[in-house]
Amino acid sequence: MKPGILIALAALLLSACKEDETALPLPIEMTAEAVGYYCQMDLLNHEGPKGQIHLAGMAAPIFLSQVRDTIAYLHMPEQSHAVQATYVQDMANAESWAKPGSWIAANKALYVVGSDQMGGMGAPEFVPFSDEAAAANFIANHGGALLRFDEIKPQDVLSGAAPELAAADQSDIANRLRALAPADRTN
Repeated sequence: MKPGILIALAALLLSACKEDETALPLPIEMTAEAVGYYCQMDLLNHEGPKGQIHLAGMAAPIFLSQVRDTIAYLHMPEQSHAVQATYVQDMANAESWAKPGSWIAANKALYVVGSDQMGGMGAPEFVPFSDEAAAANFIANHGGALLRFDEIKPQDVLSGAAPELAAADQSDIANRLRALAPADRTN
């Protein structure tokens, strides 16, 4: 093959990749008509950060009343549509817990888990931040631990407890079981 053809093919492939990146749907602002995918409740009446997932073949994104629900949706294998883009509200630039910040890509956010802040449905929340210093400040005020998106496992969002709390509970259970076990006997 001629070098000119190879260069043209490489440029074509690179431009196709760039088109895919720019073809991602952008986040949209919630309106009074936005309801939670699972709860079907008006999201503007619930405090805390929310999520939105853009699905292939769907005209509008689905909104979720908690970030934890958003990440849980991504971990469920039985979804009927391919996920094109997922956004969460950035608490690094939020006015308050009642007025979350702008939308950021879910896979780029840092998440504070196990804090004293509950999500819109009153369950433990995964609080998203675009800035690590803002997340550290939040942890200093509300507790919790920092996880990156790729560190979140399905059991972290599909169980009722925050990841580090679940580990602590397991340790406590193991200690209780050891205390109940008969002492080693050597004959």
